[in-house]
Amino acid sequence: MTQRKIGTTSLVFMMTGGVLGSGVIILPPLALQSAGPWALVGWALIAGFGLAFAYVFAHVGTLFPGEGGAANSVERAFGPAAKRLAAFTLSGAALFGPAAVMLTIADYLPPQLRPSSPAGAYAAAGVIQAVCALLLASGLRNVGRAATILASAATILLLAGSTATLVLRSGPAAPLPPFDAGAMGYTLLLLFWGVVGWEVVGNYGAEVRDPRRTVPRAAVLAAVAIAVVFMAVASAMQFGVFPAGTAPGVGALLAPLFGDASSLVMSGIVTALCVTTYLVVVGGVVRLAAHLAQEGALPRVLDRRNGSGVPWVAVAGYTVVHLFQIFLVSRRVLDLAVIVAVADGFFLTNALLGTLAAARLFTRPLPRAVAGGLSLGLAVILSRSNWQVLAAIPVMGMFSLWQVRRGTGSAPALDIATVSIKDS
Repeated sequence: MTQRKIGTTSLVFMMTGGVLGSGVIILPPLALQSAGPWALVGWALIAGFGLAFAYVFAHVGTLFPGEGGAANSVERAFGPAAKRLAAFTLSGAALFGPAAVMLTIADYLPPQLRPSSPAGAYAAAGVIQAVCALLLASGLRNVGRAATILASAATILLLAGSTATLVLRSGPAAPLPPFDAGAMGYTLLLLFWGVVGWEVVGNYGAEVRDPRRTVPRAAVLAAVAIAVVFMAVASAMQFGVFPAGTAPGVGALLAPLFGDASSLVMSGIVTALCVTTYLVVVGGVVRLAAHLAQEGALPRVLDRRNGSGVPWVAVAGYTVVHLFQIFLVSRRVLDLAVIVAVADGFFLTNALLGTLAAARLFTRPLPRAVAGGLSLGLAVILSRSNWQVLAAIPVMGMFSLWQVRRGTGSAPALDIATVSIKDS
């Protein structure tokens, strides 16, 4: 079966919308609250961090192109058990995070569309989840088209609203208070979540034209676009003067352009970015699950594909889990904060393994130093994760080692003699 592969433009918008996600809506007010006028300094530091993160994962994820993504490089650096652990943690993160994304969309529905009861809001989240799963199953080219439309529209609206606020409603800059290192450290921890999401980029390598060139190029362009959007929104939030009664948060930036329709436009932006995040992250993870199924590490049925080459059984399995989680949250059996904490912990573990692999595989001093610095930061943040995740990680590691030692899901050895590792 011949599949049409996507190019740089589609991948740029997939990455931009996937990484921006709901962070661009939630984080700017929180950063301003914690760091005050120093918040922009934090944003500038995180923008540089995001560029480094994008660079590392774009390269480490395509050293060995295929649906295994960065996990293949982890195997090259540390062996098959480490690869299995990296794959399991990323797969586990995607079991939890998307339910929270769908519930975020329901929370931001405008009054005109918001269901009158909590049960209705949860049902709306479930419907959006099902529609996203159907779009995901239709193929990567359709996902790329959808991501291009959704991410570009959201980006343009956010930049337009931020520019209008700075031009029409900006006030004098507040004097800088004494620098508070503790507040800045806390702010940077908050803002870190705005650059998480690059871990899955390598899993699309099999469906991207010339992945070793296209993925890094698209990652750099997307990282620059993300930095511009974050800095524009943060600047407008910091320097804007908002009349009494203006909706709080980033939605206030849309008032100069859209007036009373701002809440409706904000709902559209949140929906566009959250849907793109779902499509990018879950789309990458189901391909990783199919790759593991090919190796025998997961049930082989997860590699069953439709005419578009999408592992539809894996998509269906993840969708059932996400819908069940939404139901549990609606019944107050499961707390949304726990879902987010568990997903974050697994994402961090996977990212740490990827950056450690990059630090070992990269040959030039500067890229190795960047990867090592990222690893240190990720380890510090991971240490503050939910205790359930910290307890689950060694269990998953022992299970991965047990699988490898008993020969379950053994993959063909990488032909390292034919691999040229380039980190520039």
